[in-house]
Amino acid sequence: MTFMLKLTNEIFTCHFERVKSRPGADAGKDKHLVPDEEYNEFWEAFYGALTSRFDFSFPVLDAQEKINPYFGYFGFRFHPIKLEPNYFHLGLDISDKSKTQVTPILDGILEYSGFGLVNGNYVFLSHPNVVTEDGFKLYSIYMHLKNTAVKFSSYQKMLRQISFNHYPSIEIKKTDVLGGMGSSGISEGVHVHLHLQLEFRDEKGNIIVIDPAKVLGLQKSANLSENIKSVEEFEKFKKENENDIKKYFSFKK
Repeated sequence: MTFMLKLTNEIFTCHFERVKSRPGADAGKDKHLVPDEEYNEFWEAFYGALTSRFDFSFPVLDAQEKINPYFGYFGFRFHPIKLEPNYFHLGLDISDKSKTQVTPILDGILEYSGFGLVNGNYVFLSHPNVVTEDGFKLYSIYMHLKNTAVKFSSYQKMLRQISFNHYPSIEIKKTDVLGGMGSSGISEGVHVHLHLQLEFRDEKGNIIVIDPAKVLGLQKSANLSENIKSVEEFEKFKKENENDIKKYFSFKK
């Protein structure tokens, strides 16, 4: 089933309406767009339509109990590695022990499996059954893995290059293991960073990053570090919450 969303006879349009540039400390450094809170009613309906029409799964067992409440929700936080306030986090961080199995949120197609300096070991999937009226498709990315369990062979990589990434098409099921949780790339503590985006792949730069918690049907929460404005405040905050923060940052790589 292809996902087509209309509200009050209005086509869901991603290009210039109901979205804004990524705000915060890294504003302007990338071309990512995020939902504009001025259109909150629309986006709530959008997330509701997604959760009602598709059977999304958590990427980790009992993931809802393992989300990092300090830095792991979609939205503003104090960046614990860059030590930057007012940083807009584009994803959902779920912490657990090293090698914990990570699975897809939905059946999809393998687009990439490999290593990036920031993402570490990661898997990139497309979900061709989830597409908006104006041609934006859903993609999911699973970052900072210890290892990747799905990948293209050398021959398949060659075929992908000469076919402009169209062939072969490798299906990934929700029950398939994508890899083990780790702390590769720019990461502090063992976790998986789940990143969801709506992308119009024929037009460079049109990427809308959406809230994974809401796609998974979870209640939206603000990061507990959201209002920290300086490194001094952060050090005090970290000391006051040291024992609890260790639950998310003390696992061995």
